[in-house]
Amino acid sequence: MIIGALYPIDTVEPIHPAMIITKQLTNTDYVHSMVLPREQIESVLAVMDGVTDEGLRNGKEVDVYDATEEDEYKVTIKRVNDDTKYVFGKGWSTMKYSLDLEEGQELKLYWHRGYKRFIVLNFQYTLLMI
Repeated sequence: MIIGALYPIDTVEPIHPAMIITKQLTNTDYVHSMVLPREQIESVLAVMDGVTDEGLRNGKEVDVYDATEEDEYKVTIKRVNDDTKYVFGKGWSTMKYSLDLEEGQELKLYWHRGYKRFIVLNFQYTLLMI
């Protein structure tokens, strides 16, 4: 019997499912700002340092790390539309082009509490035997 756990490549911290944001990119996400799944981003925001209502309305800058290319991006999480949705705003355009994302693709991000950044999970996770 094989027992395994998913770990991001650059860490030995097990991936906690509540810290994963999964989004299939729509045309609106691709052309404008990426709308983040509310329940998933709120789980992450609950453990993220320095999150305030005012900060989210103005935009909170976070780091996103792509281990496959060893690139890091700065994107802004912002609460919009009378606080009913969250988006990746500033920095999203650079990130989506650098990651070669297209409409219809799925993007998976993991919030690493220790490194205080998102890690792109589309390709950089591995199954470790324990």
